[in-house]
Amino acid sequence: MQSQVVAVAEPSKSLAVAGGVNPFVAYGESVSQQHILGKMLKFAKGEYLAGEHSELIPVGAKLVVNLDWLAIGWVRWGSGKPTEHRMVRVVDNEAPPKRSELGDLDQTVWEKDNTGELRDPWTFTNYVPMATEDGELFTFATSSRGGITAVGKLSTRYGRSRAKHRDEFPVVELGVGTYLHANKAYGRIKFPEFTIVGWTLKSTFDRALAAAGLTDAYGAEPDDAQPIDDGDSIPF
Repeated sequence: MQSQVVAVAEPSKSLAVAGGVNPFVAYGESVSQQHILGKMLKFAKGEYLAGEHSELIPVGAKLVVNLDWLAIGWVRWGSGKPTEHRMVRVVDNEAPPKRSELGDLDQTVWEKDNTGELRDPWTFTNYVPMATEDGELFTFATSSRGGITAVGKLSTRYGRSRAKHRDEFPVVELGVGTYLHANKAYGRIKFPEFTIVGWTLKSTFDRALAAAGLTDAYGAEPDDAQPIDDGDSIPF
């Protein structure tokens, strides 16, 4: 795992709580919230692939989805690794920053992708924690239009049912949808689909966290993190 260097500002002469905010709690929360639980789960060319060795998760598999920890925002990539996150949780009702606020706007220093095209170091991304019935943890990560649309539809359904299922998370079946690209040279494009097939108590996900030795909102950044290149990226 890459080490991180934290720049420490000159300490203030006063550590008084301002506006009811405890600075120690605020700092602790800011450095403890990582964004990946378990194995990273990606959708590529119609397949769900997990972890360092691209383990195939079959279409039709059923996963519990923790949408209370759905995180959206920006991931900065450098030399094929994530170097910075600017993410917010949807449940906290905060908007992620705009791309123009993140810097790195000089395209002459951008890296190139495998086709030779310049690649914006910041990628708009969604992270969705999931778990199998036997407690294996995943985080579905996507930066594609199709993937983010699928997450958005699931989020909408969850939001509309949240009052009725206050203590439950949805159980989804992994599926694959297709559409014909406007450019016929690309043929049919595959995208992920998440069909709610049931609901389970939120404690089911808590048990999976406990079994993994996790008690906070997010786990650690995995060593096997790879750039999310699932096609059809959203050009923010």
